[in-house]
Amino acid sequence: MPLDASTRELLLLAFARRRGILDALTTDAGTPEAVADATDTDPAVAEAVTTALAARGFLERVGDEYEPTNRLLGFLTKTDVRSVGSLPATLDTIDAWTDHDTDPERARVNRLGEQWARDDQTVRAAVTAAVRAVPDAEHVVCLRDGPGRHAREFAARGYDATVLESPARGDRVTPLLAPTDVRLETGGYDTVPQTDLVFAAGLLARSDDERARRWLAAAGEAASTVVCIEPVRDRSADGALLDVEHRLRDGGRVRPESALRSLFTDANLDCALAEIPGTETVALVGRRVQ
Repeated sequence: MPLDASTRELLLLAFARRRGILDALTTDAGTPEAVADATDTDPAVAEAVTTALAARGFLERVGDEYEPTNRLLGFLTKTDVRSVGSLPATLDTIDAWTDHDTDPERARVNRLGEQWARDDQTVRAAVTAAVRAVPDAEHVVCLRDGPGRHAREFAARGYDATVLESPARGDRVTPLLAPTDVRLETGGYDTVPQTDLVFAAGLLARSDDERARRWLAAAGEAASTVVCIEPVRDRSADGALLDVEHRLRDGGRVRPESALRSLFTDANLDCALAEIPGTETVALVGRRVQ
């Protein structure tokens, strides 16, 4: 199976990041020679990689040196989640597939950047599915929503929206949520506030079975309705591959429908599935068993 150009581009970036070439180019190395010296890379390889990065629009020639373009912005920023984009997190996924260690703090920022960069239409579709499930809800808690893309959409529709994040991730997204109508709280399973609706996007796929059970149990205690937006392994052509990816990247799982229903049953929640048009996910609607 031949590689296409997009795959080669990702492999180019993955190689350049692992060798330290991206770090060098986004700090003080502006020529292939300087890259080779800074990274102990063969000069011919440094030349080829630098030239390829420029050809793909990641660098531009300014005088005698190369400078990063906006396509490399996600590798330049260290703090602003909005500028990270989805590309660094994609490289983290490649690292997971190839058993290459990723710096935990860098991975945390990259994952938040990936969440911020989610497609607007996908975010709106997920929130619409939740609203249809609980049309009379007024308060919603979004679990591990990071920069709050879904929570912001709920707030825009008149909901009182709260994001529940871990302390480490919460520190990163506080500046993004502070000027919005979304409330940020930090904590875990035992601190999910009482609400009308608990919402989560992709949380089960990022969780092993024990964590998934604990999140669903906590959500079911906090609200009478829980909506999880998830891929389903036996409803997606790529489900089996996504399952491997989540196991390697998060220790999580992309589960078949039967396993997802079982998790909801364990949490004393009746489960119904609703398709989300235009996406590869479904809305799992859990209602507390009376």
